Amino acid sequence: MQPPTPLDELLHQDRLHTVFQPIVSLKRKAVFAYEALTRCTDPQSGQSISPQTLFAMAPDVHARLELDRACRNKALQSFACLHGGNRSMMLSLNMDVSCLTCHTRGSGCLLKAVKRLGISPSNVIIEIIESKAADMDVLLDFVEFYRNKNFLIALDDVGAGYSNLDRIPMIKPDVLKMDRSLVAGIDRHFHKLEVAKSFVQLAGRIGALVVAEGVETQDEALCLLENGVDVFQGYYFARPGDPAQDFPDIEKRVEGLAALFKERATERINRDKHRLSQYDALMLTLGMELAAGEGGLDHDLIRYLEAHPRIECLYVLDMRGIQISRTICNPLKLRKSKRLLYEPAEQGTDHSLKEYYLPLRAGLEKFTTTPYISLASGNRCITISHVFHHRKMGRDLILCADISHGSEPDNPS
Repeated sequence: MQPPTPLDELLHQDRLHTVFQPIVSLKRKAVFAYEALTRCTDPQSGQSISPQTLFAMAPDVHARLELDRACRNKALQSFACLHGGNRSMMLSLNMDVSCLTCHTRGSGCLLKAVKRLGISPSNVIIEIIESKAADMDVLLDFVEFYRNKNFLIALDDVGAGYSNLDRIPMIKPDVLKMDRSLVAGIDRHFHKLEVAKSFVQLAGRIGALVVAEGVETQDEALCLLENGVDVFQGYYFARPGDPAQDFPDIEKRVEGLAALFKERATERINRDKHRLSQYDALMLTLGMELAAGEGGLDHDLIRYLEAHPRIECLYVLDMRGIQISRTICNPLKLRKSKRLLYEPAEQGTDHSLKEYYLPLRAGLEKFTTTPYISLASGNRCITISHVFHHRKMGRDLILCADISHGSEPDNPS
């Protein structure tokens, strides 16, 4: 018989305990779930042992599986008290899928533990990091087994380096947990925000809930909230602790953030209304000047761009979406270092599939796009398209203006 390992001693002495971190819904203004996190103390030094160190103590997959089950059982026992007081509260439970083998995938240990403690399976979210699975078929069998028993499945660390998007349609998760690496500083990084928005859109289409993990600042939370994320977890709301005593201020934090979101949303709507009215006036003025056709399209576009330096590019399309003018660009707006990637469209370019053309083809007289990276300048911009009638040519044309996103248009005089 082999002597007990340090890990065996820890488990035998019952040194594991569970703390919970709230998962908050801003729209509900409430905590709707807790993620269970394992903590362990060294019996000799009294110091905490990190989860990474703890699992590294497991000498093989069997020991790791035993530890994983011990952590889950502790979490379920601790959650059972919370569940008894609030039957709608949910538990997010981590599962080490590297332990899954063809022999363990159908053991039903988790199901038995949940039933023994009187917890409804529909209140338990199983968090997995799919990239850690040694056998994808085994993982899919595990997911199918527990989904059929009414457990929910969450993909953890979505957006991190090892998260494989191709596995999302295979696993069909109920929850996508957006990793801290994507959330950190998202209010200051356009590319991070666009990736996050793509996850929000994906989740909406597949019927999954997005949870932003690792939210640490008010600005991160507001930015995510303004872009479709409603559910949050992180130090900004609460550090892991005991729900009975460690989260007295969380409701106040949620209420304050919700009020600030309403205030900012109202300000943004008013600001956008003002900016759009200025854009309308700008395009109407230029359209009227172009309609006269006194100096030729290119000449008039150059003259107008010189008077309105915040415009990046101006160009004119016919009603088929074919460009009939040059693209007149503000040279100060072009990114010289990336000219091979970003080039203004030439006369004759077909724009008929572009977002700023199709609504006009369908009958609208004007349209403003959402922000995007301009292929002409490489900058973040919006495009405004506007139908006008060119008197000399005797036909309708489309004026397009690329404007730096967030800038106020110049006075349309």
